[in-house]
Amino acid sequence: SVVISLTQLFADINAAATRMLTYTAIAIAVLAITAGLLISYLVTAPLIRLSYQMEEVAEMNLDVIQQKPSRFKEIADIQAFFGTMVNKLTEFRAYLPEAVLGSAERSISEVVPEEEAVEMLCEPNNPNPRRVAPAPASSRASD
Repeated sequence: SVVISLTQLFADINAAATRMLTYTAIAIAVLAITAGLLISYLVTAPLIRLSYQMEEVAEMNLDVIQQKPSRFKEIADIQAFFGTMVNKLTEFRAYLPEAVLGSAERSISEVVPEEEAVEMLCEPNNPNPRRVAPAPASSRASD
């Protein structure tokens, strides 16, 4: 017959329990880190896409915007409002001559004089807006 002392038995049980708790703690830590990374990706990926889309809007490249709704309500709301803004800008852009839109890097004063820009804005959907040369400075003074 095999005789085991109680001290030895409890020491073996204690060692096995300690190993099991250690492995469980490591498994929980790995799962928590994995879940954190996954949630971080799910939250940041739509925001990163939205920031790239905002760059496109800043360049007035409204036709390339494609939305993929987020699973998170708050981000989906931001995306919906952004989509509405893009649609309104697309509608608004139809009334602006291309010369006024110009490049995002140049200011409107570099593209066209102020008087001409105002006149061009008054002629919506005109592909060839009437170009009026600004009056000479001497004739402006007499007005």
